[in-house]
Amino acid sequence: MKHIRRFLFSAPSADRPMECVDPFPLMNLPEQLIEYVLSFVSHDDLLKSCRYTCKLFREIIDSNGFWKIKCLRDGKSLPMFHLEELPQRYYQRIYIGNPYGRNLLRNGHGDSPKGAFTSWRIIENGGDGWKYEETPKGADPLPLDKQGCFSTSYGACTKQQVISLVNEGILPEVLDNFKPHIEISEWHAARFDCGSEYRLTVSLLNEKRKVLHEFTTGPIVTQQWLGREWSQVTHVFRDYPAGVRFVQFRHYGCDTQFWAGNYGSKMAGGVVRVRGNKEEPVAAETTST
Repeated sequence: MKHIRRFLFSAPSADRPMECVDPFPLMNLPEQLIEYVLSFVSHDDLLKSCRYTCKLFREIIDSNGFWKIKCLRDGKSLPMFHLEELPQRYYQRIYIGNPYGRNLLRNGHGDSPKGAFTSWRIIENGGDGWKYEETPKGADPLPLDKQGCFSTSYGACTKQQVISLVNEGILPEVLDNFKPHIEISEWHAARFDCGSEYRLTVSLLNEKRKVLHEFTTGPIVTQQWLGREWSQVTHVFRDYPAGVRFVQFRHYGCDTQFWAGNYGSKMAGGVVRVRGNKEEPVAAETTST
């Protein structure tokens, strides 16, 4: 930012006193070049400082074209939706939130520096409760780079995350008119020496947190001595009802033999990802499948 400031504001010198300094030498440049220079400024500085400098800066920073330039330069994933008229702040939301293609679920391995259960809300903590394991105990290593996982106990263990798609940067009109695919997945396993049960339920909610559409695995039960291997649950939400604003990701586990400790099912690597490669709007009468 300091290099940009040097370019924006000329400095006084011995032969050029303060009263003779042009505070905005940049204003003598063509508008396209001003836009180019501003595009290198961080989004925080743009929105908190530069936008209030002058009318021209504000008009540039409020334009969709400006933020599209920043998105392309900084490698943000741009959706392929064909909107007849771009909503205000369309590309600004995409730049700041980068909501398409990345995992919107936080702390899926429990390895956050802020704590194993940061971003999660524990609903049930039965038996000896939820536990974080740096590596899976009593099961194979995860087929992923990260090895952290959650393990459950002999009582019901349930926790969830609720993701606001709008807060992440996806506009309501995009969700309602284009219904981008929402991919969800998670890995789960049982111990080799104890039977267990696992269940994943992912719900699409409206602004009042009412369920509009839902996917569930139902109970997945693994018998004693048949566990150890990891399996992945995957699902894609397509053509869901209009009004979706939140994704609720909830998983459950317990053991089936009532053993003290954490011998229940394990889970890790949860993913909620919104795809931006759907090109045509979905007809209003289309229902979920």
